[in-house]
Amino acid sequence: MTEFELIAKLTEGAPREARDLAHGVGDDCAVIAGPSGRDWLVTADALIEGVHFRREWTDLASLGKKAMAANLSDIASMGGVPRFYIVSLAVPDDLGAEGALQLYAGMRERARASGALLIGGDTSASRSGLLISIAMLGEIESGRAILRSGARPGDAVYVTGTSGSAALGLACLESGRRDDACALFVRRHLDPEPRLAAGEALMKCGMVSAMIDSSDGLMADLSHIAEASGVGFEIEDWLVPREPRFDGLSAELGLNPAELVLSGGEDYELIFTVRSEVAGEFDREIAPSLPIPVSRIGKIVADRESREVRSRDGKRIEIAMRGFDHFASRGK
Repeated sequence: MTEFELIAKLTEGAPREARDLAHGVGDDCAVIAGPSGRDWLVTADALIEGVHFRREWTDLASLGKKAMAANLSDIASMGGVPRFYIVSLAVPDDLGAEGALQLYAGMRERARASGALLIGGDTSASRSGLLISIAMLGEIESGRAILRSGARPGDAVYVTGTSGSAALGLACLESGRRDDACALFVRRHLDPEPRLAAGEALMKCGMVSAMIDSSDGLMADLSHIAEASGVGFEIEDWLVPREPRFDGLSAELGLNPAELVLSGGEDYELIFTVRSEVAGEFDREIAPSLPIPVSRIGKIVADRESREVRSRDGKRIEIAMRGFDHFASRGK
């Protein structure tokens, strides 16, 4: 059973709507009706030593920043503004109080830049490594949260920034390389930047039909949009943005750059669709004003089974869609 099959089983029967619940399981955040024309966005993420990170690769303050970035990115993917967060921490003996303080310093630094405030949490000892779990509340104008389920055939598909950089950074770390050629990519893996300003601007423009952040990988996360919306997609590999030295360094490490760009996770960029009738206006008037470059990489199609990737010469590229799956190696 894959991670996403397990999630579907675990959440089976959970309400999508209820009293004060505008949108339940199935998106980056749940949406709860709030007062005075505002909705609450609710999300949670956990980082576990040996699964999401290795302490020998990062300082603790940077690790705290990354843990916070994962939650902030969920808020960004709905177009919201972060407000409050709660931290649960399980601390191994060798980390101690000083290590916990360094983690919190990193979390506070990242949160402070976004305006989010710490309002509580829990701390305990751990006998099996460090665990960081954060729950966050954001807010947005009532009814304005951008869901995964709004994409329609003909909509244009976009992504912010560049793709695959975090996955290449992880490959550098796994190969023992932290030289100048790897520095940018390692930083993208260890210290990602949540696209909060872009997410809010995309919400305000009123042209975006669906959105998600690229935490699992571009193909996997775009597939989440397709599944929620009941559609398919076609993208052009050569239009997906990547850093200038990306292909060369991938080759040095013996890796397929297309695999990294399309399936590599933890970029925390925004993948979104724009309604077909306003895509031209978006390209002319909205895209140039956004705080980060965006690239049109394909389109939504009616065939819900379609997950096509094509090269510049029109050939179909076979790429695994799964992205990162916590349970892929465990069997059924």
